[in-house]
Amino acid sequence: MIIVEYPVAAVLKLWHLLLANVLGIAPNVAWVGAVVLLVLTFRLMLLPLAYRQIKSGRILANLRPQMREIRERYEGKTDPESRRELRRARQEVQSANDYKLRDGCLPLLIQLPVLIGLYRLLLRIARPEEGLNSAHSGYGPLSATDFTTFLDARLFGVPLPTYASMAEGELRSLGTSGLEVLTVALPLIIMASVFTTTNFIYSTSRTFRTVDYSQGFARFISKFMIFMGPLILFFPWVFGLFGPAPIALLLYWVCNNLWTAVQSYAIQSHLDKHYPYTDEFWEYFATQKQLHKENRAAKKNRLSQPPNQNALNSPDEQPSE
Repeated sequence: MIIVEYPVAAVLKLWHLLLANVLGIAPNVAWVGAVVLLVLTFRLMLLPLAYRQIKSGRILANLRPQMREIRERYEGKTDPESRRELRRARQEVQSANDYKLRDGCLPLLIQLPVLIGLYRLLLRIARPEEGLNSAHSGYGPLSATDFTTFLDARLFGVPLPTYASMAEGELRSLGTSGLEVLTVALPLIIMASVFTTTNFIYSTSRTFRTVDYSQGFARFISKFMIFMGPLILFFPWVFGLFGPAPIALLLYWVCNNLWTAVQSYAIQSHLDKHYPYTDEFWEYFATQKQLHKENRAAKKNRLSQPPNQNALNSPDEQPSE
């Protein structure tokens, strides 16, 4: 992940230089602001991709009725020419409506490495391989002095590198205690849990509103997301209290999830106004949902009915007339 971590480190250092050398903020204090501005920088850079991703999902949803008609038109035709015509028809409809498959995949492929790079870099600085009290060699564009001032940085009096499960000896060497760390870590964990869970609930509720009931995989994913809820809720608590989650990382987590909450609501509100779901989509959605309910009810009735004893009897056991 060096290819991602080095650019992230460069942006972090640029913000630190601006805050410390231009604005005159103390170097150790400037790291707190640099972490926050680092999140804002990369999320702003990724905003156009996130917008295209969400918009492409809405376009594809509105195209479901047309895609259904195309599938029905070629249903039962398995010859190569029909398959090519089917793909061509789909591509023509998608192209005419400005849908591109890469819009749904590319943003995630770019955002995920960047977010992982942010995490790894903050963890690397907060937990240097050579130890907290050893001489630091720096990393990429970050010098040994940068490491030293970062390790001296504090949020509400608690060093950024500390975390709740850190050994008491290391905490004492950084001039703090487990109780002091918890007074800062716990509110950050609570906020991280609330923001992460809120984002999950908002995203899941939007998915439930537009799930494609004609697709078994889509129905499976919607059900699977329900079981993910408790994990999403408790993961920040488990990781924050028992894992290597430095204060700097928790601060990043809170800022990142707060940005996600605002961004998701803003984009969806914009799309609801300028690219709403069509009447054809809602009619298709209602029809598919009703068919799904009827199929489930029919299946339940079949399972609840007793087996036909006459069908189970062998010919020799059939009652004589």
